[in-house]
Amino acid sequence: MRKSVEFEQLLAKIVKELEPEAVVTWDDHITGRLSGRKRQIDVSISREEPAFLGIIDAKDYKRPASIERIDALTGVMRDVGANYGALACSGGFAESIHTYARNCGISLFNVHDAESVNWSLELKIPILWYELMPVVGIGGKPYLEAGDSIVTGDPRGIQVTADGGKTLIDPMSTFERYWNGPTANRAPGMRHHLTSDRPVEAVVTDAAGNRQLRDLMDYAIVYTVQPTAWLGKFQPAECRGLVDVLDEQAFNVSHLPDAAIPMQRDDSWEILEEPDKFAVTARGTAVVCTAPVLISDPKITSLRMTHLESGMTEWFSQS
Repeated sequence: MRKSVEFEQLLAKIVKELEPEAVVTWDDHITGRLSGRKRQIDVSISREEPAFLGIIDAKDYKRPASIERIDALTGVMRDVGANYGALACSGGFAESIHTYARNCGISLFNVHDAESVNWSLELKIPILWYELMPVVGIGGKPYLEAGDSIVTGDPRGIQVTADGGKTLIDPMSTFERYWNGPTANRAPGMRHHLTSDRPVEAVVTDAAGNRQLRDLMDYAIVYTVQPTAWLGKFQPAECRGLVDVLDEQAFNVSHLPDAAIPMQRDDSWEILEEPDKFAVTARGTAVVCTAPVLISDPKITSLRMTHLESGMTEWFSQS
């Protein structure tokens, strides 16, 4: 098989991956409306609703494509009634044709296939890594009587029970299992609440030194998620796509397996103070990963209590 044919077929494969809903045809032949002749199209893209026809001229050149290729492509577009035209050249493009192609509405592409000897470019894909850290609190409103006291220094915070005092709830261990599990809501920017489906009572010591259970209202584990963002770049061993020359060399990935994405950061990654700005300014494909920080053996680090009214106290513990 000729190398130029392989280049055209690779281009058609990438376009099909980027346009899965369209009909992508390699080596198409379309009758010209003006010439009445069959025009050979390296790669065509067609859709029915709304009607659309795009054509791509593929050139496996060692040298940059010149302005004549733009003229030839626009002529074919006019003849077959194409809505869109692009030129893909393995040898790149002369700087002098960039403005002309843009003014003619022609896109300029390079083709990248990391596994190819002939069409592998020195490209790196940006990766935005979010590390998600939970900040957890436990709170409620127990009804206390005169002389009641609570156990302090317990790593579980204020002692509570949901089975009449037979066992004590360990809220931080409960949250640990939840957070490290597959169903945890890790969305940042909001307060999340976990509540018990059974009535919960506070365990106290009364004025006589006896253990008592008191009604506990609004008991809940409350947490927020704080993300820290790092920006890195990686060069996958398996990847293909198109480099948009006229859009700041943006690389649009058509195929990137999960196994090719790094699962660990290295020292070259930088912390992003304003990751939202990166999301707005990034061109082409950027990989976004979210990695929750797995927690183990969490402890209560602070306790705040507020007297609300006769008999009621609000408390809030934080890890």
